[in-house]
Amino acid sequence: MTRARGRLWVMGIRSFIRRKVSERISTPEPAQTTATDQRPLPPGIDTEGFTAVLRVGELSDGKGRTVAVQSTAVAVFHINGSFFAIDDACTHEDAPLGEGEVRAGRVVCPYHDWVFDIETGACLTEPDRPVGCFSTKVADGFVWVGPRTSEGTSDRGGDHADGLKTSEHAS
Repeated sequence: MTRARGRLWVMGIRSFIRRKVSERISTPEPAQTTATDQRPLPPGIDTEGFTAVLRVGELSDGKGRTVAVQSTAVAVFHINGSFFAIDDACTHEDAPLGEGEVRAGRVVCPYHDWVFDIETGACLTEPDRPVGCFSTKVADGFVWVGPRTSEGTSDRGGDHADGLKTSEHAS
């Protein structure tokens, strides 16, 4: 429950997640630039269909972040010197995968512990529930996200991998 201007109202988890992702896309985190790279991101889409989303030095190895690619939330990860991009919305309940914990080339959903392979988008928790992948490149000191290389599923819901029992399991 949340209090809004003196009134009490209830927000469902999906609404909360959509709002959080929307806020994250519309108000990006301040850039953590080094003294050697203060350049702004190149605007728009390049001739190959790629959008610059961050400077190479802004994302530490073994970390992820949610970025906006033409108003689409995309999770970008820096793994062993390479960059990968997948759909930001977990195929369980739309949680932001860019905020998940990275473990050995996989991201763990921050809400219910579903696990996804960062390079392929495969879901290890529910194999029929992959997320989509995007092409990436590094050029001129920037990380760029391009066209999709695979589609994820639009299905949502399912068991919780964190042990939470929901009304679906009540009998």
